[in-house]
Order: sequence, then structure tokens, then C-alpha cells
Amino acid sequence: MKTIQKTLVACAIASLCGLTASGSQADESRSDTSRQQTVTADRGCSLQDLTGRWLFATSIGRQMLPGFPPEKDMTALGTMVIGPDGSLRGRFDVTVQDTFFMAGIRYEGSVEINQYCTGTVTFITEVGSARTDSIALVGDGEFLGMSQDPFNLWTYQARRVRR
Repeated sequence: MKTIQKTLVACAIASLCGLTASGSQADESRSDTSRQQTVTADRGCSLQDLTGRWLFATSIGRQMLPGFPPEKDMTALGTMVIGPDGSLRGRFDVTVQDTFFMAGIRYEGSVEINQYCTGTVTFITEVGSARTDSIALVGDGEFLGMSQDPFNLWTYQARRVRR
């Protein structure tokens, strides 16, 4: 929980710094990533923007999954393939604090995105866990995700490998 609080404070500080710098030389020399984000937000988003192969890494999160030791932090790293029809599949490795490591867990599901570049990822793993996440497309090759399950706190970042 402290990690989430620190992250939120850092984001708030970064936002405030960005507001005070508006109109400055830093504003004029935005990076290519910032320009991509603006273009994506201006034209709206569609499923086509998410179609392709992605890699993701989670932050350290808290879980309360059945069959897992209670109140242990965990983290994951994996692949995600999003089809043009919104289908989703991939594999991930997961480590649970002081307990175990599991490699290559398969999952399948679906993705939805709206014109405002936000949406959901819904999936079920081969070990029977299911979840729905909120996502936000922040550029042509990056999206952020957050679990909607209050018992399994995660955030993650995904980057496109190829279309």
C-alpha cells in the first residue's frame, strides 16, 4: 500500500511540475512520445491501436487469490497478443513473496477500448484465476493497466513489440 501511495504522490508532484512549466522551452521541445500521445488522444482510439504483440511488466502488487498464501506481494512479467477482433492471449511468469515462482502461465480473454483511449482487459488464466483490468492507451506503443479487483492490487505497463 505504501508503494501505491508513493506512486500517487510522485504522479501528483510530476503533474504539478508540468503545470508550472507550461509555456516554457520544455513545452516547445516535447519528445516524440509526447507528440504520439497527443496525436492518439486527438484522433481517438480504436481496437486497431491495440492489435499486435506486447510485453508487460507489473509493479509489485498485493493479492488475495484462492489457493495462494494470503496477503503476499507478487509481481509478473509476460507476453500479450491482441487480435483484430479483440481476442487476447499470452503467457506470464509470476513470483509470490516468500512462497513460489511459476513460469509460463497461459491466459486468454478479450480487450475493449473506447474513443477516449480507455477500456478493459478481461481474462482467465490456466490456473483458474479471472480478472478485469482498466487500461489506458498512452501512445502508439504503450498502455497502462490496473486491476479492478480490490483484493488483487496491481498496476502494469505494456509496450508493443510489433503489430
